[in-house]
Amino acid sequence: MSDFLHKDMFDEHHKLRAFDPKEFLKKNPRVSKPSSGTYEGGLLCKKCDNETIGKHETYASKLYNGRLNKNEKIKCHYSLSVDGIKTLELSKINYSSFKLFLLSLLWRAHISSRDEYAEVDLGPYADKIANCLLNEDPGKDLDIIISITKLDPDANFSTFIGQPRKHKIGDSTSYSIIINGYIIVYHLKENNLTKKINHHRLKEDGTMTILEVPKGKVEPFVMKYVGVAK
Repeated sequence: MSDFLHKDMFDEHHKLRAFDPKEFLKKNPRVSKPSSGTYEGGLLCKKCDNETIGKHETYASKLYNGRLNKNEKIKCHYSLSVDGIKTLELSKINYSSFKLFLLSLLWRAHISSRDEYAEVDLGPYADKIANCLLNEDPGKDLDIIISITKLDPDANFSTFIGQPRKHKIGDSTSYSIIINGYIIVYHLKENNLTKKINHHRLKEDGTMTILEVPKGKVEPFVMKYVGVAK
């Protein structure tokens, strides 16, 4: 995974603060510190890692940290639905760069040998995504549909990375990753759910709508996500 996404998750020795969501249910949750972060070196050649994917990581880092230059700067519009759900509407996103960055996260998880990424097995989609990255071609927004949901930043789940999960929706497969308070969902092909949330996906026109899970619903939401009943 990209190192900038972990910037608030390392201790003073640059060891990742690993957090098991099951521990959240305990009175005194335990935070473990593995000997290294989840970044796994040697997966890609230097050119692919530093240049091909690296420039998309740079764009995503600037977007995440609000450091895009004047020409790149995106537009944000916050609104509140009738049922109290906060909505963030984004426009002027660099669709190609941002989608390739997001695809690179999923592809890295697929080729990783780490146990926490064991659920990610892309099958024939692995080559498809690899070709997207190598050819710098993000494809159509309906090829692999990506949506993002935000967890209320005041909840206790905003500074950890959840283990990528595999989901079956009808006869299609989806994957999701919780990272720094955002849930990134990858639908490998259209399904009934993607048709319902059609306006929330990352679109070729550079727009995306992100819903925010309210603070009071974050814990049950994440517990259900990881399969832990309270």
